[in-house]
Amino acid sequence: FSRRHSNKKRRRVDEKADKISDLPDALLLLILSLIPTVDVVRTCVLSKRWTSLWEHVPKLDYSYKTDKKMSHQFVHRFLISRKPCLLESMRLIVGSDCEGINVPIWIKYAVEHGLRELELDPYSEKGNIRLPTSIYACKTLEVLTLKYCVHVDVPNTPVCFKSLKILNLQLVHFKNAESVRRLFSSCPNLEKLDVKRYVDNVVNFTIEVPSLKSLTIHDCSDGDGRRGYVINAPSLKYFSIKGMKDYEFSIENMPELREAKIIDVFDINTEKILRPLASSVKRLSLSLSPLETRYADSIVLSQLVYLKLSTSKIEWWNLLMVLLLNSSKLQVLKLTRDEPKKSHTGRMSNPQFYKPVNVPPCLLFCLQRLEWERYNGLHDEERQIAMYILTNAKHLKEARFSTKNSDMKEKFEMLKVLAREPRASPSCQFFFE
Repeated sequence: FSRRHSNKKRRRVDEKADKISDLPDALLLLILSLIPTVDVVRTCVLSKRWTSLWEHVPKLDYSYKTDKKMSHQFVHRFLISRKPCLLESMRLIVGSDCEGINVPIWIKYAVEHGLRELELDPYSEKGNIRLPTSIYACKTLEVLTLKYCVHVDVPNTPVCFKSLKILNLQLVHFKNAESVRRLFSSCPNLEKLDVKRYVDNVVNFTIEVPSLKSLTIHDCSDGDGRRGYVINAPSLKYFSIKGMKDYEFSIENMPELREAKIIDVFDINTEKILRPLASSVKRLSLSLSPLETRYADSIVLSQLVYLKLSTSKIEWWNLLMVLLLNSSKLQVLKLTRDEPKKSHTGRMSNPQFYKPVNVPPCLLFCLQRLEWERYNGLHDEERQIAMYILTNAKHLKEARFSTKNSDMKEKFEMLKVLAREPRASPSCQFFFE
């Protein structure tokens, strides 16, 4: 009798402690949608309240990396066991032991059940995984992320992602350039596009999307002067390119552009990149050598108010002076040095810095903030440029320098040199970290 009494008492305590089971189904399903599906299914053993709740979760989130003991057949069993309700989100990270035929079947099921978000990240030693034809006519899909071993072959039939707003393509395999063109032309409401490429069979990568507002391209390959990009996105507000070498560019004007980043591009006529954005861009980040910016002195950045420039490139100060002369509205200047690569040892020799004949108008009338990260005043050109800006920026409100130098004596010497230099702006606050 005492044992039964003890068990009843324990159950009463457990029932009182289990407050989460008293929550409404809608809230419980929201909570379950935040955890991996393998763990969602495991909740069925918690109590009677949870026995079939997992069957209504509108999300499938499976990764073979999370639970390597779990077979890919888990996904198949999950889909055939759940109730015929919405499956709005599907995230599949599958390994090489997954049968390539299964993934298209799973995606087709999701399309038929109101799919709004899909992330597919397969690793396959048996070849790329082909998307099912039904995905190209999915009217509910809003976010699509495809990575690595995915073969994109857009059919030559009516295709329309009418609800798609975000598209992320990372190192996927395209059938050809026409497939790329058809993919983007089928997205009438696309707003954000991220593309990462290495080496593929598309020579001219064409992006013509009138609705596009954000475009990021990270290309690690060498174009050999034959490959190129054609970009026509008149509604673009954010544009970023990184890492490409020896590519041709054809870019239409970007009248709505507000922010641009051009990082580590080589052997490219950057005039073709800078000129289309010159009349509209307000924030610009550059990591380029003047050797990569021929004809930059003829490009007027009439709306630029924020400039971030890398001090890691050879002759970077020559590019800085050109940009200052051509940016009459500049208010914020940020200089920063990239983290040194392991393969780089020592310091590259640079020509001497020469002051421009005329002081840039932005220093005389507009510049309000100077921020210099990883400043090294032991280098002559950095010290000279810092002093040049401080002695000419008449409306500067704040100058902030930070250094990675751990030698306190050297840091003090850098500070002393800057502090004793007369500043054009008497109200400028000076910080040295």
